[in-house]
Amino acid sequence: MAFKPENLIFRSKPYRQLVERTKTLILPGFEGLPLYDVLKYFGQEVKNRGLGDRARAISFNFLLAIPPFFIFLFTLVPFVPLKNIEPTLYDLAQDLTPNYNTYMIVREMIHDFLHTHRNGLLSVAFLMGFFYSSNGVMGILRSFNKMERSGFHKRKWWQNRLIALQLTGLLGIILLITVGLMIAQGATLRTIFNWLNITSPFVKNIIDISRWIIIIMLLYSVNSVLYRFGPATAKKWHFITAGATVATCGMMLVTIGFSYFVNNFGNYNKIYGSIGTILILMLWVFFNSFFLLVGFELNASIRYLSEFRKENASRTPQPVPAT
Repeated sequence: MAFKPENLIFRSKPYRQLVERTKTLILPGFEGLPLYDVLKYFGQEVKNRGLGDRARAISFNFLLAIPPFFIFLFTLVPFVPLKNIEPTLYDLAQDLTPNYNTYMIVREMIHDFLHTHRNGLLSVAFLMGFFYSSNGVMGILRSFNKMERSGFHKRKWWQNRLIALQLTGLLGIILLITVGLMIAQGATLRTIFNWLNITSPFVKNIIDISRWIIIIMLLYSVNSVLYRFGPATAKKWHFITAGATVATCGMMLVTIGFSYFVNNFGNYNKIYGSIGTILILMLWVFFNSFFLLVGFELNASIRYLSEFRKENASRTPQPVPAT
């Protein structure tokens, strides 16, 4: 028998103890299922369904949907009764993009859509932008397809398109609300600190932390909305799920880790030049799409095992009570 280095880990006492611990460990959001059962089934699903290919498909559709989504979103900006919305959009883009060059590309796109007047944008161009921006959500819905599993059903093409349009509009509203919250929290905190005559650098840190809390809430809300209304399930998932938590944490780690790597170790500009910035944006979208699918598969595994356990419990003959 050939020697396999991984067997040294699998046969070690700490590993066996860890496995035994996960067989009794039940985490919040796992619907009473042991962590071991969920991870075992989750691993099988990930191996069989190819997350990488599906994440690349989502990334392709998402990148194509960015310009029309900007048209749809920024056409609504003049109707939002908020001051300082433009610099807040720039700050949000800077926080979410992995490096300065990528941020400048996104910033120029935002500036162009906000300041370039387009005749008829509120009619034909707006509707076309709204329609084509939903293609990104359509790619996500196709990746959420699990017709072979109990609890899922098949949608017709027009149902998928209708849901994609609804989700696109809802995600746009969530983003605008987030921008409004960022503007409100910054102005409110500055007013309070000025009234209390607090001018220490600690003030800026509190504002920065509160802004990141709102960004995390934005990511979690987007993931939760996609998981609740995107999959064709007979029973909708809860808004707060283990999958949404894992996906949000993964996306935050990707954004922070990617930004740190690019700014400190990346030499892509020496090889690719200015095209390297586009490459960084594509990779960033891919990894975020990957974690979106990880969260979905985790939720699907929990729901399938939970339904399977309920079915087995209903089939188990109940003892006849003594008379």
